[in-house]
Amino acid sequence: MSGTGKARLSLTEAPLKDMVKNLRAVANGFETGQAFYTALELGVFDSLRTEKSAAELAAEVGTIPDMTARLLDLLAGLGLLEKNGNRYAVRDEYVPFLVEGEPYYASYLRYSLDRRHYWMNLGEILKNGPSPGMNAPGYDSGPGPGAVEHMARNAVLGRLQATLKIVSMLPEFRSARRMIDLGGGHGLFGIGFAQENLSLEVDVFDRPGVTDVASRYIDEYGLQDRVRTITGDYNADSLGAGYDVALDICSFGGSRPGAKAFYEKVAGCLNEGGLFVKSTFTLDDDRKGPPLTLMFDLEEHITGHGHFHVTNQELFEQFAAAGLCGEKVIDLSPFVDVPMRLIIAKKVCEETLDRGEPWRSADG
Repeated sequence: MSGTGKARLSLTEAPLKDMVKNLRAVANGFETGQAFYTALELGVFDSLRTEKSAAELAAEVGTIPDMTARLLDLLAGLGLLEKNGNRYAVRDEYVPFLVEGEPYYASYLRYSLDRRHYWMNLGEILKNGPSPGMNAPGYDSGPGPGAVEHMARNAVLGRLQATLKIVSMLPEFRSARRMIDLGGGHGLFGIGFAQENLSLEVDVFDRPGVTDVASRYIDEYGLQDRVRTITGDYNADSLGAGYDVALDICSFGGSRPGAKAFYEKVAGCLNEGGLFVKSTFTLDDDRKGPPLTLMFDLEEHITGHGHFHVTNQELFEQFAAAGLCGEKVIDLSPFVDVPMRLIIAKKVCEETLDRGEPWRSADG
């Protein structure tokens, strides 16, 4: 029998797209994330640098063998561990990133581990705001020499090379003679640009101790005659003048008033028509993406962090107020595991600057 005359179920169109799978993927991120961070916290990946059974690992880290085996199975299912019979080890390709002490160890994961409690208390923070004393350290408490060495190793995984290739194609760079790398850290960006333009002299500007790291790399690459260091605080000290290019590679991240002062100092150190190259995280103008940057933005507000994220348009408006003209926003995500963007701007003459003119759309 055909029933009541209703359409055959096999031919019925779904009334709307089933989004439960998407929601499950978002929600399940909590469970897999907790499993991953628990393993990190217990030292599972460090221990499994060499192959062990679940029982051996449990005895070492003080956990229940049966439950430990299930955790290891999940980590193997996520592709992080290799499982051979009843023995487990970190997969070779993940060893440099997951085992503490390895050259590319993803130390930012420890940072995330320390901040899990903020997300666990998100509802409370949304109602009452961040607790006093949550503010993150400022510029004066930035990364030390050890962290800078780690940043250098990670930069050469693709982000450095991509940045050098993109910027070195700009005609303004090819004709440049002086560059300042603000918060230049290890100095590899300045060194790389000096290699691409043999007429370029570079000053790497950073804090005491950090410039010592840059000096070692400068010596290593034999560019002492054209790449030098300046020790100081770019928020407080003079940047000098007469530069054709200024770099800010994920260094500045202060408040909105601080941004105005910083960009004015950048404009002040540049020659007319000089380039400002900034690597940073920006939000799309409709604030719908990128998702990871939106997460960073929320986290930095719930933790009371001094850093902030702006849209591309808001950044270009800040530039314009300081005498800079934003020209391009280039997506670096193909070369790095986060939605980083490379911003290209120029210093424009006061007599030709229309501060009310809308920013020019990015072509990239």
